[in-house]
Amino acid sequence: MRLSRDLKETTSRFAVWCSSVALFSAALILSSLFLHRLFSIPTPVALNLLKLSIFCGLLAMALGVLATIDIWRNGSRGVSRVFMGGLISLIVVAWPLLLLPTINSIPEINDVSTDTAAPPPFETLAARRPPGANMPDYPGAPFASQQQQAFPDLKPLFINRSVAEAYDVSVDAMKRLGMNIVSSNAPGEEIPAEGHIEAYDRTLVWGFYDDVAVRVSGNQVTAKIDVRSASRYGRHDLGRNAERTRRLLREIVARLEATVSTPMARRTRSRGGRRGSNRR
Repeated sequence: MRLSRDLKETTSRFAVWCSSVALFSAALILSSLFLHRLFSIPTPVALNLLKLSIFCGLLAMALGVLATIDIWRNGSRGVSRVFMGGLISLIVVAWPLLLLPTINSIPEINDVSTDTAAPPPFETLAARRPPGANMPDYPGAPFASQQQQAFPDLKPLFINRSVAEAYDVSVDAMKRLGMNIVSSNAPGEEIPAEGHIEAYDRTLVWGFYDDVAVRVSGNQVTAKIDVRSASRYGRHDLGRNAERTRRLLREIVARLEATVSTPMARRTRSRGGRRGSNRR
């Protein structure tokens, strides 16, 4: 009788391990997020910690199943531990699973541009990409064709403003979006002229680094703005570079609409205002 009673009062080892591993996975993901976001630990290290935390979450869920079977068969204690471990591990594992529809719906690319034939280059930012990061050169035709199918709306922005005005507005738009400009070369006096801006941006939660290049070309009355956004790490950007490009183009248009162009540019815009939605 005593042996039977002691057995019932014993906490399931699987339940203990379930809660412990689940807490470890949660601590791992929070620490990697904290260290990468605030102290800029190397992104590959943060990604490896993230993968390890997801693996631990899956392991905790498996241990929870074994603990449930053990409790059911032997009457051991540990229901609360299984519940806590299962809930924590479910939270750890659920958020990457929620990304699966996005992963399956868009191509595995990490570099987009409004001009895939001649994308704005990374020059200053190329030197800032550490070993192990994605190559700064545009991947070429394979990415271009996949981008065209997934994001056909990413096209150059043509505006009826001088190239100097377009450049200044682009710089202002990037600053307003919180991008950190590392290089800015204003267009010169020659016609046609060209300006180039490079900046890096960080994702909201994890703080992953992405690079942005803007090329502004044109003359005294018209200008063309091209944007390129690329992830420093990872093969799949989950569509964030396309969304950043759209957001920047929208901000540039908003800045243009909020400013007054020169009389020559206003006359040109009046003549060309019906040429298409990508002309401002």
